[in-house]
Amino acid sequence: MSWSAALGFAWIIAVSAVALIPYPRHRPYAIALLVLFPALLVLVALEHGPLWALAFLAAALSIYRYPARYLLRQAVHRLRGPR
Repeated sequence: MSWSAALGFAWIIAVSAVALIPYPRHRPYAIALLVLFPALLVLVALEHGPLWALAFLAAALSIYRYPARYLLRQAVHRLRGPR
C-alpha cells in the first residue's frame, strides 16, 4: 500500500473517531483534519490518479457534508452578489 493511500485511510479513520466526540470538544480536531484534507487529496491525485482522488473527495464529502453544504451556499451567495 502506498503512503498516500495509507494516509488517506488513516485520515478517514481519524475523522470518524473525531465525529464520536461530543460537539463542543470535537470542533478543533475536525477543523485541523479539514485543513489537512487538500494536501492529502493532492497527494492521492499525484500518486494514484484523478479517479482515486475523486473517490477520496466523495468519501470526505460524505463525512463533511454539512460544512461542504455551508461553503457551497456561501460561494453561490458571493457569486450572485447583492440583490
